[in-house]
Amino acid sequence: MQKTVNLPPCRWQLSIMLMIAVFLLGMAGTMLMSMQRGAGVTDAQYYENGLNYDRTKSGARNPGLNWSMSASLAGRDLQVRVQDEKGVPITGGALQFRTEKAGNPVVLSLTEASPGVFVSPWPANGKAELKGLLVFTKGEASASQKVVFFN
Repeated sequence: MQKTVNLPPCRWQLSIMLMIAVFLLGMAGTMLMSMQRGAGVTDAQYYENGLNYDRTKSGARNPGLNWSMSASLAGRDLQVRVQDEKGVPITGGALQFRTEKAGNPVVLSLTEASPGVFVSPWPANGKAELKGLLVFTKGEASASQKVVFFN
């Protein structure tokens, strides 16, 4: 007489189905929560704010978007010329060169030597590559430009 053998049910198939069900329930719950509450890291008016990237805080158009800056090393001095779209020097603003040194932020303020020309002593010693950001502000208007200097 033959003995009947009862095979155990495939538990690995049940485990996979259970994992898929838990995943789908978790995703559905996450979607429902995000639709009701929203995330704390998003701006509720992101679309309107994104459209106004070229505006100042008061809502006026930022004229600094059309300004240009040309930087050079003149001897041991860092020299930056700031001009509008017609080539007219922009006077009376404040210019900063922002960089990092050993992981720490460094801000170098340039002084206006002549109309639209800002000068400061070269911040690096010897031969160096210096990366940074030039930021020019005048009132609410601002302009910025990334630069890399090779000495």
